[in-house]
Amino acid sequence: MERKEEKSVDIRELLAVVLKRKWLVVIPLILATAAGYGTTFLLTPEYRSSTIIWIDRPNNVSRELVSIIGREANPRMSGDDRRRQLQSLQNELTSQAYLYQLIRDLKLDVNPEISRQAARMREGNPGQSLEQLKFHLLLEKLRGQIGVAFVGADQIKITVESVDPVEARNMVRRLTEILEQEKTKYELEKILDNQSFADLQLERTEWEYQQAVDSLTAARVLLTQVQLPENISSQQNLREVRSDVERLDLESTNAASELRSLVSQLESYDLDKSRLEYTDTLVELRAEIDGQVATFAGLMEKYAWDEQTVVSANIRLNDNAGFLQRELAAAVDRQFASFPDNHRDLLARYFFVRENLDILNSRQSQLQLALDQIDTRLSEIPRLEAQITELERKATDARRYRDAFRSEETTVEILSERAKDRTKYKIVEPARVPLAPFWPDRKQILVMAFLLGLVIGGGAVFLAEVLDNSFKEADAVEELLGLPVLAAIPKIEKLPRIR
Repeated sequence: MERKEEKSVDIRELLAVVLKRKWLVVIPLILATAAGYGTTFLLTPEYRSSTIIWIDRPNNVSRELVSIIGREANPRMSGDDRRRQLQSLQNELTSQAYLYQLIRDLKLDVNPEISRQAARMREGNPGQSLEQLKFHLLLEKLRGQIGVAFVGADQIKITVESVDPVEARNMVRRLTEILEQEKTKYELEKILDNQSFADLQLERTEWEYQQAVDSLTAARVLLTQVQLPENISSQQNLREVRSDVERLDLESTNAASELRSLVSQLESYDLDKSRLEYTDTLVELRAEIDGQVATFAGLMEKYAWDEQTVVSANIRLNDNAGFLQRELAAAVDRQFASFPDNHRDLLARYFFVRENLDILNSRQSQLQLALDQIDTRLSEIPRLEAQITELERKATDARRYRDAFRSEETTVEILSERAKDRTKYKIVEPARVPLAPFWPDRKQILVMAFLLGLVIGGGAVFLAEVLDNSFKEADAVEELLGLPVLAAIPKIEKLPRIR
């Protein structure tokens, strides 16, 4: 069995093949490079502006306190701590609160393209307004444009990308200002003088404890004022009051019905236009009854409804009502002496029923008002009792905190926790308007296009060689025919011209 000889790759043969088909390499290379170069002019350029901020971590604890608590004045941050802090800053800068201020201050929502995108989204989100959709789109867009990175031990770099170089600079500046404002606001809430921290905290807790005690005392006093004696707040007493109110309401209804009937009778006698001139006695009596009605309603919060004081007041009211009826009848007899007896009686009854209806309505409304006030006071009692319980708890907690701050050990512990993670932010490198876009990267695109052209050209050469069935070596002829090659005549390039 014949053993085939292994063929080695000859670099010179490969180079010869490439040179023979050089245009298959050159043309794709030129076209790909030209296409890549032209593409750079079609892509929208993007600009990047950045600022560097120094993070100061001041030591808020005195040396004496550091020696007491046995902690480093400025502990070093581990790699995980730095990553967590960086992620925290990234989340903070891209939070809705920060980005809302950025959008509002720079008017980033005044963008026709954003408005068009939001308008298209309205079809699938009819429950959201156009402003909400614009804000959502801007949030997602800005979160992809903002980046934070550490560039030193205590320095961070905030980067913003935008198609407008001035806008990129302005966004970085405003975002840095927002960060400083928010952090300053946060720092102002935390910063306390180390030397007077314990005294200030003790003073504050003393004040809070006193406030809690004062609030508790005021609530107890208010509860005492709201509470009613048992004989007044009992259900039996309140049922009697409601019964009287309902009785007055029924009497008012009956009086109103009778008044309408009397008016009809007066009209039949052509007396409906009659007017009674009130005497001084009638005026004084009516005013006295009005005062008695108000006084009677005020007795509800002082006495049980079946006590003699209330009963006597009710009797006086009824007596005055009877006296009013007699005075009205006498006045009618004097002013309408020429009228028949039945007409005078009808007029006297009409004027009395009219006044009595007014008195009944007044009594019923004032009693109902007083009853509602009692119900309101009774309903306030459970709320006040719950409030007193809560205030007692707060007073106990305030006293406990006050006593705790009197202890030096507790004060040192709270101070050490209070002083952790206090930071200040200062701008080291301000943001500037970028002079050139970072995208598209023309050099990178040209290199990639050049490499792509080489790959395409190499593939074209390989494909052309695979599809070429002509003999390229004498060995191929011998292998195909099984006969040795005695001689080989090279290709004569000038033969066609000689012929």
